[in-house]
Amino acid sequence: MTDDPRSDIIEFDETLTLAFASLAAGAAPRPEVRQRLLASLAGPPVPAGFSFRFAADGDWLPHPVPGIRMKVLALNRAAGYAALLLDVAPGTRFPPHQHAGAEECYVLSGSLYTCGRRMTAGDFLHADANTDHGELRTDEGCRVLLVVPPEDDFPEPSL
Repeated sequence: MTDDPRSDIIEFDETLTLAFASLAAGAAPRPEVRQRLLASLAGPPVPAGFSFRFAADGDWLPHPVPGIRMKVLALNRAAGYAALLLDVAPGTRFPPHQHAGAEECYVLSGSLYTCGRRMTAGDFLHADANTDHGELRTDEGCRVLLVVPPEDDFPEPSL
């Protein structure tokens, strides 16, 4: 492998051409061609210390509050945080609660009502630890990035 990204494209094109040629001839690609093609589609190896979460990953989990599903983006118990993507259905209400630790909420899309204010895409809310949070609700639905302290029963992400 060279440092020239074009060489990866050329290698991928060659592998794809071999696979299509095999299919056009009515034969399944040879196992080594299939293996090269699948390896090319997987992308380069992930460097140590990095992890990716892609929008297409179908690893949403149910949230305890009906109408909310969540994706665990990162869980770092040592540093004391969990980064979550919440997808909240229209009409969902999140009951009043107290924050044991600080909470960071960034609205990515839709709108969310909290503390008597309507938050829309690009709005941010910080809540200190030991604060009482009234009900949250969304009429149209929303997607939010939430950073909270991890809880003992948090599901382990499949990173």
